[in-house]
Amino acid sequence: MTTTADFYDGVGPRAVWLGSLQGDATPEAIRLIACGRLLLNATDPFTYVDAVSDLLDVWADEDYGHGYHPRDGWPWLWPDSQGTDWVFSFANGRVSLMTGERGAHTTRLVARRTAADDEQ
Repeated sequence: MTTTADFYDGVGPRAVWLGSLQGDATPEAIRLIACGRLLLNATDPFTYVDAVSDLLDVWADEDYGHGYHPRDGWPWLWPDSQGTDWVFSFANGRVSLMTGERGAHTTRLVARRTAADDEQ
């Protein structure tokens, strides 16, 4: 079964979208990869952001599906993370996980914001 995941640094309207996964993008599958375990256990934003970037790079190498970096643009047909199966975010020293459907009222507030947006 194909699942999707979006990753954010922060929560709410100022959150920065770090990328997305498509394929077997469940938390259990992410935990099987070393950088996935690192991002799930991160206690600081630098470790989390680096681990997400590494995971996006190795996702296809591990034959789990596709990884999408922000430089490639938003990959989904839906406009925000409400339609995504899993949403990972880092805030207050920990990683939070929710489903797009269950967290619809929250994920709708998470903009697809990238670091490039901050430069404008």
